[in-house]
Amino acid sequence: MLLMLGNGAALAIVVAGACVLLRWVSSGVPPKTLQPVFDRIDALRARRRPRPEPLPPILVALEVSRLADHVRYVERSDLPNKAERLMAARLAYDHTLRDYCRAVDIPVPTAIRGLSSEQRFHMESALIGTGHEW
Repeated sequence: MLLMLGNGAALAIVVAGACVLLRWVSSGVPPKTLQPVFDRIDALRARRRPRPEPLPPILVALEVSRLADHVRYVERSDLPNKAERLMAARLAYDHTLRDYCRAVDIPVPTAIRGLSSEQRFHMESALIGTGHEW
């Protein structure tokens, strides 16, 4: 009787372990007991990973130019959902314009969403004033 109880407990442990392993494989999230180990491994990988080199300002200028052309294209077009397309194009332009200003050490306004037309104008004139074109 005692032997059957031990076998039943062992079977329960094996089934529980298989369930945890199956959940780990299907979701990609390790069990809570192993999470600190994986956090340390991730931190070690992050320290050993080389820092990405920043893009040269000329490449960012080319991207700003491309996005400016795209904004003008969307403004002239008759495509469906024009307002959403224009908002997305301007938002991409604003983010890239900020990246360009950061690349050439021009102060950037902190805005979570897009820039106002006044902020955009000041950033563009600061870039032109320092001799950068797109």
